[in-house]
Amino acid sequence: MEIIKTIRPGHDGSKRYQEKYGEQLCAVRYRRSPCKKTVYTTVEIIVAQREAYVQKRPQPTTQTIHENDWVAIKIAFEEIELRNEVRRMGGRWSRVAKAWVAKRSVAKRMDIEHRIVEGLIDQCLDVDI
Repeated sequence: MEIIKTIRPGHDGSKRYQEKYGEQLCAVRYRRSPCKKTVYTTVEIIVAQREAYVQKRPQPTTQTIHENDWVAIKIAFEEIELRNEVRRMGGRWSRVAKAWVAKRSVAKRMDIEHRIVEGLIDQCLDVDI
């Protein structure tokens, strides 16, 4: 659909939606249907908030490596047995980083240390560790 007009909160045309949605309102938009026979009014609202992810650039590691540190491990989708083994050893899947999260000692025990992606653990915000 083609956007005809966008109105910010507080401006004319958005006040009744501002009353309804309050601080959650981001914008009011008027859209025209592809057949150009109908005009729709849509609202953009905030439904959730969290702290922003700040991407860190990889830096040379000067800190010591500990066996109990959590690490991100890349395992291909087709490697079902390996994924199941990591899961059995306490590993968890991170949807955000698309990697398995486990302790470094688990990767060492399974002999998959070469699959550890250093620094990727910082993106695994959806996994409780």
